[in-house]
Amino acid sequence: MWLQHSSTLLKPVLAQGVLPSLSQYSQLVLFGSVGMIILGVISVYTMQLMLECKEDIIRTLPPDERKSFTYTQLGKEALGFFGKWSVDISVLGCNLGVCAGYMIFIASNLRWAFTCFAYHKINEINGTNGTNGTEESFTGICFTTYELYALILPILIFLTFLPSFKLLAYSAYVGFVFLAIAMITVFVYGTNHSFAAFNTDCGFSLDCVPLQLTPPSWFGVAQWFGITAFLFCVHSMVIPLEIGMKHPRRMPYVLDTACLVVIAINLPFALYGYFLFSQDTAGYIFENIPGGIFNDIIRVFLSLELTLTFPIVFKPASDVMEEIIQNGLLYLAKQFKINFILELYAGRELTWKILYFVMLCCMKTLLVLVSWSVAVGIPRFELCLAFVGSLATSVLAFILPPLFHLKLKWKGTSLVRRILHIVILVAGIAATIGATTINLYEAITNGSASVSCEKIHGQCHGD
Repeated sequence: MWLQHSSTLLKPVLAQGVLPSLSQYSQLVLFGSVGMIILGVISVYTMQLMLECKEDIIRTLPPDERKSFTYTQLGKEALGFFGKWSVDISVLGCNLGVCAGYMIFIASNLRWAFTCFAYHKINEINGTNGTNGTEESFTGICFTTYELYALILPILIFLTFLPSFKLLAYSAYVGFVFLAIAMITVFVYGTNHSFAAFNTDCGFSLDCVPLQLTPPSWFGVAQWFGITAFLFCVHSMVIPLEIGMKHPRRMPYVLDTACLVVIAINLPFALYGYFLFSQDTAGYIFENIPGGIFNDIIRVFLSLELTLTFPIVFKPASDVMEEIIQNGLLYLAKQFKINFILELYAGRELTWKILYFVMLCCMKTLLVLVSWSVAVGIPRFELCLAFVGSLATSVLAFILPPLFHLKLKWKGTSLVRRILHIVILVAGIAATIGATTINLYEAITNGSASVSCEKIHGQCHGD
């Protein structure tokens, strides 16, 4: 049973966390490998801190409130409204940032796939294979990112309006299949091309192994921290998941299993990708793989899976914003004695339900557009995830849990654990500030560059 709950924790991060951002391993082979394991262990530990705090709090709550206890309520119990708003803002920023990453992933993959489909079709009509330099082979067949956003934005907005996502939840399992196929594609390409060239040119000499133990750059460390933090941050899901379990005591096994799966998939794949492409490793590794009808189909199906998963990832941010708007609306109605609103809310009749639904639709549309603006501002997939991971995700994973535990369970905690929690807290604050600053600077200076049509055409042809 804990395997099922472990898969639930993996859904938000696995699909888009494996394929991107291996480029930082060009300087972080040793550091990145050991560091991924360390951050995984710390993440599991901070989730356990949250569960410890939760156990003491829910004992004093009525049974109906226990079932709805969340990370936000934990923050409120620990630090009042400051703790509540810290969690809410972090969840809002984290999930909207992840949604922006989804948009970049979907738009870039569909752009690549559709451009290659059109490229091959036009070349087939013109009777050319794209290598003889005919002008007709390279004009009018490159879709822009904005054209793809115009296609997917209405679909994503519509999906967020759905009242229930039960059917969409099964799409995650289909996504695991497509993800596995995509990873196999990379392995097959490496076996058939890079390893063959390695054998021919070097005779399997270790002199050709692209291992570099030079000091890592600050940007490499910052990007690595942000993306790795993103891989392990499912903290907002932990408390509701444990409350819904038939056997909550098995939750440690769920956390350990999820962490091991993330490390077992990401670490070998990252090292393998770096070994294949070294300094030329792209932020999104599929950009290193030459095009072909099979690869293009995989891009489309991965994009389809993330499209169906989008509203599930979007929901926590939507829930936070819905609570803020509802509480704010009722507060203003009471302050200014707007009885019309208070009567509608108290009656919960059809008029209120219609107005509230329209308000939610407008709010969700606005949030999707906010995510889209982030995607447009940082169109590089790996930079977007690194920025989100180093800012909101690291706050949820490495700062708030030890801070809440120190506040709520100071007296019952040993001196060694107090020191450990303070170290995690201070290190988390320092890493968050440093990595966020560096990733933001990189996003501003180099984040606007997108893949050129010439590169896509070259990959479509397999150059």
